[in-house]
Amino acid sequence: MFEFYKEDGRIKIKLWGMKIIFKNPFINRLEDCCAIENLKYLKKQGTNFPHPVGIVVGKGVEIGKNCTIFQNVTIGKWNGALPKIGDNVKIYANSVIYGDTTIGNNAVIGAGSVVTKSVPDNAVVVGNPAKIVKYNTDGK
Repeated sequence: MFEFYKEDGRIKIKLWGMKIIFKNPFINRLEDCCAIENLKYLKKQGTNFPHPVGIVVGKGVEIGKNCTIFQNVTIGKWNGALPKIGDNVKIYANSVIYGDTTIGNNAVIGAGSVVTKSVPDNAVVVGNPAKIVKYNTDGK
């Protein structure tokens, strides 16, 4: 008789066969739960935010095409310098990238990593401070 669910960014209730819809602008809106400059541009570039909560991308940070950024990632300025993120980079949850760093194309930043130095193309880094653990040769 009573059903409560979320669909298309709206709260919906079915009560005795009648559908009641509540529009809630705070559900599933990246803009409301993250601080990301140039969000429209990043989406055009193919940047993916699978779990859009707590992501901070500082003003002026360069992010390449087709990147994936998971929850609670911070990418920002340190001593006036900003990171540059290459194409097809995956940045997993709770990672921090700051300062004068360049993340190469196809790199992977492991969960919880703190990146303060540049990462070459195809490298997989993990830890605090982040260290290279391997290189991807298959492009995944």
